[in-house]
Amino acid sequence: MLPENLKFANIVHDLTVDKAAFLRALADNPPPAHKYVITFTARSGSTWLTAVLAATRQLGNPEEYINPDFVRDVARGLNANEARAFLSILQCCNKTQNGVFGMEARHIDIELLGETEFFSSFNEATVYFNLWRENIVAQAVSLYRAVSSGRYHSTENGAPSTPLYDAEKITEWLAHIHAQENDNIKLLRTWGRTFSNLRYETMVKNRQAVVQHFFDRLGLGDVQKLPEPPASDEIQKIGDHWNVEVEQRYRAEQAEAIARFESTRLVREFKEEDIAV
Repeated sequence: MLPENLKFANIVHDLTVDKAAFLRALADNPPPAHKYVITFTARSGSTWLTAVLAATRQLGNPEEYINPDFVRDVARGLNANEARAFLSILQCCNKTQNGVFGMEARHIDIELLGETEFFSSFNEATVYFNLWRENIVAQAVSLYRAVSSGRYHSTENGAPSTPLYDAEKITEWLAHIHAQENDNIKLLRTWGRTFSNLRYETMVKNRQAVVQHFFDRLGLGDVQKLPEPPASDEIQKIGDHWNVEVEQRYRAEQAEAIARFESTRLVREFKEEDIAV
């Protein structure tokens, strides 16, 4: 059962919009020539990927536009309080000059917006990518630490704190990621969308290959060598010895639980050659 208060229609139901401004923006901004969607899980490298793609200035600005935490502000800025109109103007106004629009979305974001509206707007011509992380235990430990400390990224102020070891909480986050990961794939399969698999561990090692893969899938040709971003602007991995030690302890104590989760991960159905980057 979806939470009613988080559904798009309920979030924007009382939003006052300027219909004339909406129509002007729609008339002044043609639809994108290319569009893509990235499904992802928490702590899978989505922020890093967004920054890398946006920095090219040719691959849109793939933010979480329909995340219920942000969607009301996005809708207000676009003067759109109806799902189909919202998705239409969103693409028109957030593409790069070469006509590329991209976005990130979890299965729950799509369901809360409305599956029919979403997949009608992002039809079979849309390119889909699925971002996931091989080491789901390290991912759960990272999410537990981020939620406990309130610090999610290296660009945020403050030093990462080290919460007390809590196997029960880590298991809860492991179950959350496992469900999110599988539900992303189930949703894409239900709607008959093919997708490229992007694995966190190999993706972050080669930004050039990642960007070229997006160029290839979107039919944009070859990308020039990417300049290295200033160190101060680069999203860095914030895991340290604490993450490693907690993962090792959790693996030693929870081997059977981990095996159950691993055995039912849908990403395990893909062969190594099916993983794009």
